[in-house]
Parts: sequence; C-alpha cells; structure tokens
Amino acid sequence: MLDDYSPLREIAAGALDGDSQVFPVRDAWWYIPSVPGQARGRPTQGSTAYVAPNPPFGATFTYFLTEAPVTAQESRRATERELREGGENIPFPGYETLRLEAAESDPMVLLVVRDAQGEAVRWVEGPAKSGMHRVTWDLRRPPPDPIELSPSGFTPPWASPPQGPLAPPGQYSVELLVISAAGAQLLGSAQQFEVRAVPTVASRTDLAAVAEFQQRASDLMRRIAAAGAEIRRARERLRHMRAALVETPRADPALFGRMDELAASLDDLQVRLSGDPARQRLSQSTSPSIRGRVGQVIGGHWGTRQAPTATQRSSLELASDGFEILGIELSELIEVDLARLEADLAAAGAPWTPGRRLSTQ
Repeated sequence: MLDDYSPLREIAAGALDGDSQVFPVRDAWWYIPSVPGQARGRPTQGSTAYVAPNPPFGATFTYFLTEAPVTAQESRRATERELREGGENIPFPGYETLRLEAAESDPMVLLVVRDAQGEAVRWVEGPAKSGMHRVTWDLRRPPPDPIELSPSGFTPPWASPPQGPLAPPGQYSVELLVISAAGAQLLGSAQQFEVRAVPTVASRTDLAAVAEFQQRASDLMRRIAAAGAEIRRARERLRHMRAALVETPRADPALFGRMDELAASLDDLQVRLSGDPARQRLSQSTSPSIRGRVGQVIGGHWGTRQAPTATQRSSLELASDGFEILGIELSELIEVDLARLEADLAAAGAPWTPGRRLSTQ
C-alpha cells in the first residue's frame, strides 16, 4: 500500500535530477490515536489475530538526498579501495589521522519542524543515506524524560515510548538539515503544511491554550526529572565521600556527622519531590508529591484534546510553586554545602571522589 503517492508526481517532473530536497507535505489530521486493545497495533485480545500496521500517525515527510554525507574514515577507505583495485600500495594514514577519525561523529539528517512564527518545535531524525526516505512527525513536542543511552533489554508491548505534549493545530514548515564534520547545512527549501483538527473537536476549545498548558507541564516535569537525577548523584557522591573519609586519618571526625546531615537533607528533598518511599512500599496513603501532581496532570491530560480541568490547573500551580522552593534548596545544598564538604576532604588529603572539582594542588 502507498498511502501518499504525491512524491511520484515530483519524480515524474524530474525532482531526482536536482538537489537534495523535501517534497511537498500533505496536511496532517490532529487527533489522539485510539489504542482499543491491550497493546498498540493489537486491537483484539487474540494473539493469533491478523493485523497490519496503519499508516503512521502525524505529518509524513518524504525527502531526497542526492549524496550521503561521509566521514573522514569512509572517505579514506574509499580512496584506499581504489588504490587496492588498481594494484597500488596503500600508505599508512598516520596516528593523528586515525585519532581524528575515531573522534568524528557520525553524520545525521534531521527534519526541522517549525511553527508559524518560525520557532523550531521538533527535530525528526531520518536516514543519512543517499536516495529517497520517509519519516513521520507524531505532532508532539520533545518528551521531557531524561536521556537514557542504555535502555532496558525488555519493553512490554503495552508500554509506549517517551512522548511529549501535542503541538497545537496550525501552520507549520519543515526543512532538511544535514549534520556532518563540515557543519550544519540546510538543503532545499522549506515546505509548508497544516496540522488540522478533526471536525469532532469542539469549536469552543482554545486548542492553543490547551497546548500551552501541556507544554508548561512538560517543562516542569523536565526540571523535576533533572532534580531527581541531581539528588541521586549527590547521594552517590556522599557514598563515595564516606568511603574516602575512612581512608583519611588526618580528617576531622566531625565530617561523618556533616555527611549524615547532608544525607538527611537529601532524603527530605526526595520525599517532597517524589513521595515517601517507606509509605509507598507498604501501599499506604501519603501527601501528593511534586512529581506525583505533575504526573497526574500528564497522565490525565496528554491523551485528550480538551481543556484542563480546574483540578489539573490547581495541581500544576501547586507543583510549580513547591518546585521553585525545592530547587533553591537543592542548588544551595549541592553548590555550597556539598562542595564545602568535598573541599574539606581534599584539604585533609582524601582520595578523589566522583564530582569533586579538579584541584591544581
């Protein structure tokens, strides 16, 4: 099946004889895809039922890359291949060349989506190979989740990948961006398209306001996730510092007490941020945490096109106010208290611990 064959018209008109470009983009319908069964793409309960994938949801981009960007290593090996086929000797490239080649990043192709004001709302990665390719933007902004370079080996079929809030309907454009050792290059011209709300959306709903509220929740969750990661890092630094203190007989024994005080402060911040782990383990009720309030808003609102409820608005405000205070306290603890403790350890001759600033003495 070919859901959108409009690029064939461009090819017939000689598009492949020109430069790299994005083909015209047809308008995309704005809605929430239904997941009626146990998992996405499996609408029935039967494990043997025949299913075929639906067309990708969102705005589909078709682009043509005349020449794939190559790394210095690929260019050198191509030259060496020609020499080998010609029966000539292949010179040693030199250690400096090999080191620079190993440090070079792989080329990337990004489809840059911009709104009507020219603001970039999403980068969609595509294959960095010559020829025609097709990728789809899911009409959402970037997810607020922390970057995970070592994902779990198993993901249940009902679990969705991280996703951000929906971008509102309106006019958008897309450009082809190639990233390589030569820099960042925009190729071809921008293609305009429209994201259109389906007719079932209530006309009285301010969709831009809905998207703005969801983006506020996303920004706050991104900051909450960063704070949680910093608390974990601070705990790990304290754990290493305590082990180093045992190996530092010239240190003041009072440092043990200061470490315990910092650990208790981190525990208090963690409870306010993510809830009481002791109560959670025993399935006992507890006061809503900052992360819990925002998580309820995201879980209950990002799957709808309706305006947020009064409760959701209140939850986001309470979480935002609470996080502002927590963020100040966490920054002071890490940048002042923890740094001072590390400096005292270093002055006493303690072994290096993760997170300690480099000392020239």
